[in-house]
Amino acid sequence: MTFLLEPAIGICRFSFCGKGDWRASRAAKTPAEIENMRIRSAADLYAADRMELRFFLFENFLVPSLKSQSDKNFICLILTSDIMPAIYKDRLRDICANNPNLELLVSSELTVHEALWPRISTLNTLAGRPLVQFRIDDDDCLSRDYIQELRGYMVRLGDRMPIGYSRANGLVITNYQTDNKMFIYQANLPFNSMGTAIRVHGERTIFSFGHNALHKRFPAIVDNSGMGYISIKIDGHDSEPISMAMPHIRDSHTPVGPDETEIILSKWFPFLSDTVGARYDALVHKISQAASLADNSPVALTT
Repeated sequence: MTFLLEPAIGICRFSFCGKGDWRASRAAKTPAEIENMRIRSAADLYAADRMELRFFLFENFLVPSLKSQSDKNFICLILTSDIMPAIYKDRLRDICANNPNLELLVSSELTVHEALWPRISTLNTLAGRPLVQFRIDDDDCLSRDYIQELRGYMVRLGDRMPIGYSRANGLVITNYQTDNKMFIYQANLPFNSMGTAIRVHGERTIFSFGHNALHKRFPAIVDNSGMGYISIKIDGHDSEPISMAMPHIRDSHTPVGPDETEIILSKWFPFLSDTVGARYDALVHKISQAASLADNSPVALTT
C-alpha cells in the first residue's frame, strides 16, 4: 500500500536548448554537432517575441491546469537551459516558486536525457523504485483529473513495469494565420505527446522512447475515459499543421461546437475561467491572444 504515497513525475521542456525529439535537432548526432546546433538555435529560441508567446501559453494553460489537479501528489520538472537569458530564468523561477508542484531544472547539458536523469534518479531512489513519468508541452494543458487517473492506474498495477499510459481523448484547437479561423476538435489520439506516461526500469526517461510507439514496445493502458488534455496548434508550433483535408485527421478528429465545448471545459478544464457558462468564450479569447502573439514570433525551434 506504500504505492499510494508515490508521486508522479511530470516533465515539461521550456525552451530547452539542446538535443531532443524536435525536428530542428534531429540531424545533430555528435557532441560537436549538438553544440553547434545549440549555438545556432539560441538567438531564435530566446527571441523576445517568441518568449512572450511561450510564457503566455505556459501561464494561461499549462500552469493553471497543474495548479488545479484534484490529486496533488506529483512533481512537474520544468526543464530549461543555463544559456536562457537571465530575465526569462528569473520569470520561470518566480512561477515555480509560487507553485509547490513545479520544480525548475536549469541545465548546462546538451541532451534532454543527460539534463533529466540525475534528478529523476534521485526521486526514484527516494521512493525506493522507479516512479511513473509523464510528459507535457508548455503550450498544452491537462484535465483537472489527469494525475488522479494516472496514479489510480499505477496504484492498482502495483509492481508491474514497464507499463505505458495514455489518456487518449482531448480537445485539439487550431488557429493558423492561413486559415484565418479557429477550429476546435474532439480528438482520440492514443499515445500522443500530451500526458503520455511510462513507468520503466533502468536509466531511462519518458523521452528515451518515441511516444507514438510506446504501446508497440511495452504493455500499455489506453484510458478512454473522459477528456485528458487540450492541445493548442498555432503558427510557430513544432509539428506539422493539421487540417480536415488530411485523412488521418478526419479519422481521429471531430469538430465540436460552442455548446459542446462549454460542457467539456466545465467538466474537465474549469480552471480556464471562474465564470460558469463563459469558459468557451474565455478559451477563444486566450487562443486568439496567443495567435496574435504567434504572428510576430520566429518559427519555433523547440518547446
